[in-house]
Amino acid sequence: MDSLYPEKLSHINDLIQLSKIDGAESHMELNFINSIAARLGIEKSDVEKIKDKKLDIPFSPPKKESQIIEQFHRLILLIGIDKSIYKEEVSFCVELGVRMGLNYNAITEALRKTVRNPAYIMHLDEMESIFRKYSN
Repeated sequence: MDSLYPEKLSHINDLIQLSKIDGAESHMELNFINSIAARLGIEKSDVEKIKDKKLDIPFSPPKKESQIIEQFHRLILLIGIDKSIYKEEVSFCVELGVRMGLNYNAITEALRKTVRNPAYIMHLDEMESIFRKYSN
């Protein structure tokens, strides 16, 4: 088994939790999560078990900051995919970003710029630039 599989499961679990916050998982959100899972090599059966809460997934962020930023970027993409961003989704992203060890100011700047963007998206290179600005 892939030694990073638990980290990948944790990320898919975070995405699924985020998609359920507004009470309606859109078709686009589910497609996005399934495509990320497939790209990460996550078994479809494991994704279904996570959705059905049949797997207990411990929180397990990546060790490298670049991978954490990439995961955070996917969270940001997910909140804007249905073209409506709820404050509870933003709060979830802030809390998760902090738990992942990201800089709070960078997290809030990335979210603020995403919410203000009419398309509700942010490119990965722009997000990486924000986090570099706040790194020591």
